[in-house]
Amino acid sequence: MKSEKLFNILKSKGFKNIELDNIIESKFVLKRSGGNFKQYLFSFYDQNLKEWSLVPDLSVSSVVKFIQSNINNKTKWFYNGEAYRKQNKNYNSPIINQTGFEIFASNNKLKDDKEIIQTSIEIFSNSNFKKGELNISNIEIFFALVDKLSLPLRWKDRIKRHFCREKYFNQLLKKLSSNSDINPAIVDKDKKIAEKLRKKNSSTIYSGRSVKDILARFDLKNYKEPRLASDKKNVKIIKEFLKISCPIDKAPELLNKFFKKNKLNLFIGEDYFPVDRKNKKNLKIKFSANINRSLEYYSGMVFNITVNKNKKQNILISGGRYDGLLKNLGSKKDTTAVGAAIDMSLL
Repeated sequence: MKSEKLFNILKSKGFKNIELDNIIESKFVLKRSGGNFKQYLFSFYDQNLKEWSLVPDLSVSSVVKFIQSNINNKTKWFYNGEAYRKQNKNYNSPIINQTGFEIFASNNKLKDDKEIIQTSIEIFSNSNFKKGELNISNIEIFFALVDKLSLPLRWKDRIKRHFCREKYFNQLLKKLSSNSDINPAIVDKDKKIAEKLRKKNSSTIYSGRSVKDILARFDLKNYKEPRLASDKKNVKIIKEFLKISCPIDKAPELLNKFFKKNKLNLFIGEDYFPVDRKNKKNLKIKFSANINRSLEYYSGMVFNITVNKNKKQNILISGGRYDGLLKNLGSKKDTTAVGAAIDMSLL
């Protein structure tokens, strides 16, 4: 597909073309993608020791531009340019020709999610690929699952916070199921301290904290038994959930059966899958629980469209919802945002 044809599709959907800068303050990239993303940056310092980077992903530059523009109403725009990212040895070039399109500050999130996915489907349909696969998931489903598990609060927070760091996430699950990071001596010491404190007046102050506050902290740590016998079962539930992949029309029923089987009070409706649940021509549509986990900022619907090129599966388009990202990058108010990026080298 020629760029002109792609841009005409986006313009016909009401997206306005904008120009973006090629460099950006590194802090914005790291806030947006997490500290583990630093390894992919081409960075340098200016005369004031401020760190800058070549833009590794045009979407972060777009978000910063929106914040700095002080726009208050619904905005739809698209952009095209080069992003610069250090690659794995399997890739030849650190330069990525990227097109992205986004919707900011809208009050109808479900409608916008559908529009982003439908626009992506239309782009695929106008490409030269004869077959493809649309995978859809939603981070909110996983977070809701974790919240329903009988885990200490701190462990729920850790699992959700590190969901995007797959290697570390797997290490956390191993620790949770095996007690591999627990020092028995420290556990015994915590027990003895807590037992002594329970005999004290709850308002007594130690090192600036009341006995009540200190005991609450011990309870949060679950010092009596840092890993419950049920934690292995909880880890099994998480792993089984992340393996779920099925045709989109069967997703609500399959997920709700999964929750019922594991005695979790959850129900997933069709709103979590903002797309026509029938396969499109030449495009299989699936629910896949384990997609788009490399970036921290996704907060809801996520998706990608994969195609086969040179006997390899490649991601042609990927995106999702990232409410909260703008505030994290400096916006003074909560702003909704959803968008997608296209790998132009595949078109």
